Amino acid sequence: MQSKATAPAPLLSRRKQSAFSLVEVVLAVGVVAFAFVGILGLLPAGMTQFRAAMDDTVCTQIAHRVIADARQMDFDLLIDKTSIPDAGGPDDYFTFRAPRVSQPEYRYFDEQGGEVIPISTSARSSPGSLSADEKERIVYHVLVRVMPRTRLPVTTAGANGGNEVATVTVQVAKNPSNRTIQISKAGNSDGAAPDRQLFAKTPGVSVLTYSAQIARNQ
Repeated sequence: MQSKATAPAPLLSRRKQSAFSLVEVVLAVGVVAFAFVGILGLLPAGMTQFRAAMDDTVCTQIAHRVIADARQMDFDLLIDKTSIPDAGGPDDYFTFRAPRVSQPEYRYFDEQGGEVIPISTSARSSPGSLSADEKERIVYHVLVRVMPRTRLPVTTAGANGGNEVATVTVQVAKNPSNRTIQISKAGNSDGAAPDRQLFAKTPGVSVLTYSAQIARNQ
């Protein structure tokens, strides 16, 4: 008498029903790949924004350091008092100058915001005099301009308070390629304002500008 083997059939049937078809697998892989392409596409933009934020932070730290150095200087040295023209002329308020009229000065900082002091003293007034090693380390070029006298709001008494206030303008240029940055010498539209001697727009160089007012404290 022959026995009937009926058990394996339902088992095979259940296995066939629980498996994924090739079409389903391909569709699932396609959906996942599509999602990952979108996510990976956001990574470059995110890294660019992160780098820009880091650059802004370093530039701000550099500017704060330079302004702090200016606040610690003797006020007469800061404004180069011996070279200020007589009050009432156009240069009285509007001329921006370097820390010294006769000695323009640049400062340099590396990628982390640490100052790089050039060996050659001429490099402090001319970036073209930097050595090859210094150019490799320097990322940020800093230009400082001082307005020796600043217009103050007129009080009800008709005077400006009698305070001596200088405006310090600090420009931080990210210039890792050490490109030559031209200095703007254009005044306002009517030509009445003297040259301000600030960084001009230069391709490949981003510049952030900061200002602070410093008053005589003695």
